[in-house]
Order: sequence, then C-alpha cells, then structure tokens
Amino acid sequence: MEVLLKEFEREFGEKFTTDRKIIDEASKAPYLVSPILSKMGKSALGVLFVNDEEDIKNALSICDKYRIPVVARGAGTSTIGQVLPIKESIILDINKMEERIEYDDKWTVITPSVKVKKALDYLRKRGKELRVYPSSFYISTLGGYIAGGDVGIGSFQYGYHFDNNGIKSIKIIGPKGDFNLQGKDTLAVAQAAGTTGIISKAEIATVDYEDWKDQLIRVKELEDVIKILKNLSNYRSKIRRITIEDSEAFSLVSKGRVDKIGKWNIILASTLSFGEEVNLRFLDELAFAAIYVTMSKLTNFKEYFYEVRLLSLDSFNRVVKQVKEALDKNVLIHGDVMTLRNEIIIYTVFISEKQNFDVIDSIMLKEGIPFEIHSIEVNDRVDEEFRLELMKKYKIIVDPHNILNPGKLRL
Repeated sequence: MEVLLKEFEREFGEKFTTDRKIIDEASKAPYLVSPILSKMGKSALGVLFVNDEEDIKNALSICDKYRIPVVARGAGTSTIGQVLPIKESIILDINKMEERIEYDDKWTVITPSVKVKKALDYLRKRGKELRVYPSSFYISTLGGYIAGGDVGIGSFQYGYHFDNNGIKSIKIIGPKGDFNLQGKDTLAVAQAAGTTGIISKAEIATVDYEDWKDQLIRVKELEDVIKILKNLSNYRSKIRRITIEDSEAFSLVSKGRVDKIGKWNIILASTLSFGEEVNLRFLDELAFAAIYVTMSKLTNFKEYFYEVRLLSLDSFNRVVKQVKEALDKNVLIHGDVMTLRNEIIIYTVFISEKQNFDVIDSIMLKEGIPFEIHSIEVNDRVDEEFRLELMKKYKIIVDPHNILNPGKLRL
C-alpha cells in the first residue's frame, strides 16, 4: 500500500492528499440516512483532486496495477451509498474538473462536474431545461445523477431520466481505456454507481421550459387520490410533477407555509388549472429520495427508519390503506408520481419508528411487493434485467479486475 501512495504522490504532487481530515470527509456519504448502509463505509486511502481526463486515466492505470479500488465522487449527495467506499479505496474527486455545457434544440452536452443547478440556469436563459432532474438539483452534480439516480422532477412526464432516449451518448474512462457509448448502450452506465466506468462527458435530453404553476388539491379519502391521479394521467404532457402527502408529512414539510392541510394532499406543477394555486416550489427540493433525508431532521421519531416501494395505483391504494389502519399517525406517507413503461407508478416512502416496520413489511409480504432500498448493490434497485446484463457486460470489458467501486454490482 505504501508503494502505491508514493507513486500517487510522485505522479500527482499536491493534487493527491492523505490528509486525515480530507480523507474522513471524502469517506462519508452525508445524505445517506439508511441506518443499515451507513455502517458499511471504510476509510479511504487517499484523495485525488482530478483536473482532467488525463488525471483519471493515470490514476486508474496505477490503481489497476496494484488492484486498488477507486471511487469517483462529485458532490456526494447520493442517498443509496453510491459514493461510500466499502473497501479501502482511492477517491477521485471530480469537482475541480473543467465544467462545460453545450446545447442544441434537444440535447445538452455536459462534463460530470457541472452542477445540476448551473445547467438549469444556463438552459432556462435559453428557453430550455433538463428533461428530468433530481430533487437535489441545488447541490448535486450531473455526473453523480447520471451514475446513481433514476427519477426526479419531470418523471411524471418522462419516467426515468435515462428512459426513452434520455441519454444520447456517454463517454466513460476505465482501466481498459476510453469508451464512447451510444443509444441503448448508455444504459450500462446510467444507475450503475460508477462500477462500469467513470463518466467524462454525456449528452442528455432537454425540453422547452414552461411556466409551471404549483397547485394543491385536498381530499379526505385515499380512493379520491386514486381517481384524481387517473384523471391527471390524461394531461401528462402538461404536468411537470405530482406529489402526494398525508396530513402528518405535509404539516412537517410545509412548516406553516400552507393555511389549510387536507387528510390527503396532492401537489402538482402544471400549465393547466387543477387546484388552488399555491407557492410550493420548495417541494421540488423534497421529492423522491430527498424526502427521507429531510424527514430524518424534521420528525421526532426516536429510531428513525424508512422504506420505499414502487407501487401501482391499485397497490398504493391497498397497501397504504392497510398501513394507515395499522399505524395511523405513527407512519408518514409521501409519494412521488411517475410514469414507467406507460403505467403510473408511485414512488412511495413510508417513514416511522423502526419497530413499526415489522407491521409494514408484513403487509408488503402479503401483497407480494419486493424492493430493497437498504442495499448497497445496484442489482437490488435496477428493475429491468436487460439493463443489468448490459452493466455486467461492460463491467467485464471496461474493468476486468473490478477496481471501480467494487461491491456495488453483483456479476
């Protein structure tokens, strides 16, 4: 190990550090609130602040020679352990890489260190925006989102960010060289947590920017939520996002900014009029995985825990009704509505005391609904076998010695 560190010092000089404070910060995943995953991290061996592709190539060459793991790190906003080193690793910090944004009518070309917020600001000045982007847009990088994320603002209209040609091309760097992937082959990188190559450039989809109005619909019964969502599916192109909150969850996240809260609350952004217009743009920052990070700070649960399930409308109705009947106000329900393979799916978050999840899991088991959010491996989150097979194929080609974020992809 000492030989490797000396070689890094000779090759990179001040760009490489073994300073304990920097290593400790780079070894953390600050937005990881899973009590299971957060116990899996190891301390990094050193941190390299890369400036360009050559730095990445040289670092991978050295690490591959010594069979030392490498983890690429951007803003570190992943909630699923993407940037958490679970083996002693060299961290490649990409935040100092050159930022580049180029766009045309349908696509924007970015380098991985570009912050999502910066890309959105750049595009909106030109009447465009990213087709789908994460709720952590104000802090996250696009490289990290492509490699680890899948849903976000715009998923009701378009589904996963990488679905339906959401990514036109990706350039990756691995121990075996550079690879330029096009079309379907880009799915070997999207959501693969950096296990199949380090992104150096990507071409992602944009859409025309519209003046979305936030609206609130309050209802008393869960069945009414389902009826409204079925109706809203007829206007998908005019609705940017939809969130469902029970009264307890909405009270916490709105922090008094809403005068009246319903038993069930549907919040949507649309160019059409469906409900009371309200100023809830802050909810963009609380969508999907961001909600359980936020709730970990807002709730009074002594042993905070959460689980996520991807539920169809009928399953959402059945499962949530049973969970609420069993736990009432002791469980918080948040749902982000998206479209996957032409079906409305609700990214449903259950938040409660850990002891209550025996009840919740028993209901899930009875309904035959599998999903594993507390897993470090992408295999347990990727929901299409052909994408997993693509990831495995390119893992073997690009990284035959398995030094890129090892332990995150089962072969």
